[in-house]
Amino acid sequence: SKRAFQLNQKVTWTSLVIMHQLTLDLMGIQENAFAPYSNEMTEEVCFESTLSNKEISFSRLICNKKKYVGFFKGEDDVAEKMYDLSQEFPILVTGRNLNNYVNTFIDGLIGFSFARRHSEDEAKWSSVGQEAIDLMRKWANIYERSFSNKLYLLEAEDAFCRGDDIKARARYQASIDTAKTHRFVHEGGLAEEKFARFLLHKNEYDEAMIHLTNAKKCYQSWGACALVQRVDNTIQCLNKH
Repeated sequence: SKRAFQLNQKVTWTSLVIMHQLTLDLMGIQENAFAPYSNEMTEEVCFESTLSNKEISFSRLICNKKKYVGFFKGEDDVAEKMYDLSQEFPILVTGRNLNNYVNTFIDGLIGFSFARRHSEDEAKWSSVGQEAIDLMRKWANIYERSFSNKLYLLEAEDAFCRGDDIKARARYQASIDTAKTHRFVHEGGLAEEKFARFLLHKNEYDEAMIHLTNAKKCYQSWGACALVQRVDNTIQCLNKH
C-alpha cells in the first residue's frame, strides 16, 4: 500500500488500507491504518469524504467493511445501519467477484438474525435471507467446495426462523463439517457460534458451551482476538448462571 501511495495509485492504496483496518479491527488492535498516509485521516474521515465526493466504489468498500466487522463483533446496530446504507451502492452480482460472495453471505445471516428479533419488519429481513440462499445455492451448484458451508449455514438460520429444529440442527452441523473439511476456519467458527445460540434458545446449555468453545478455538486460529474475547465473555457470563 505504501508503494501504491507513492505512485499515487489511489484505488490500490486506499483499498489495501481499508482491508488493513478490517484486519486490525478483528484482531482487536487499536490502531489507525490510515495514519501513515495522513495525520488527520481516519476511516470515518475517509468514509465521509467518499460519500461527499460520490466515490461509489470506495463508499461501498468501507460500508461493507464496517458491516462485516460489526456483524462478526456482534454490533447489531452497526450491521443494520451499514446494511441499509449499502443498498445505496448496488453492484451487479457476477460470477467472479469475491466481495459479492462474502456480502451476500453476511447479508443473508444478518437478515435471518434480524428476522427472528424484529417482528415489526420480519418480512423485510426474511426476504434478505431468502435472496441470499437463492444466490448461494446457484453458486454452490457451480463450485461446491467454496459455497456449500455457507449455504448450509444460511439454511440452518432459515430453519431456525421457521421453527424446523430437525433441519436446523442438521444444517448447522453440516456447515461446521464442510467448513472444517475445506479449511474455512473463520466460517467454521461462525457456524459453531450460530449453532450454540440456537442451542441456548432451546435451553441446551451443555451442548451450547461445547460449540462456543469450538468457536473460540476457530477464531483463535484465525487470529481474530476481538472475536475470541467476545465469545470468551459470553462463556464467562453463561458460567456465572
